[in-house]
Amino acid sequence: MRMVVLIVDADHAADIERLLDDCDAPGYTQIESVHGKGRTGKKSGSRAFPGSSSLFIAALDDHCVKPLRERLDTLRSSRGPEEGLKAFIMDTEELI
Repeated sequence: MRMVVLIVDADHAADIERLLDDCDAPGYTQIESVHGKGRTGKKSGSRAFPGSSSLFIAALDDHCVKPLRERLDTLRSSRGPEEGLKAFIMDTEELI
């Protein structure tokens, strides 16, 4: 099992929802209006630093990860490197 953490510009959160659904993710958690600083700059929802991100967390079976990664790569390629999109994948164990 893998834990996938995705951070995307809030304007494109629906794209991530579609990708997770297309990859048969059994479920995910979405946290909206996440503020922070990264490669694309600071986002705090203010006039000085407009915008925000959405954070997605999903626990996926190993066979779901490769198709998701391929679709994320395609999404990134279609939008360019300045698009706010980051994905982190890590091993995890189900405790309960």
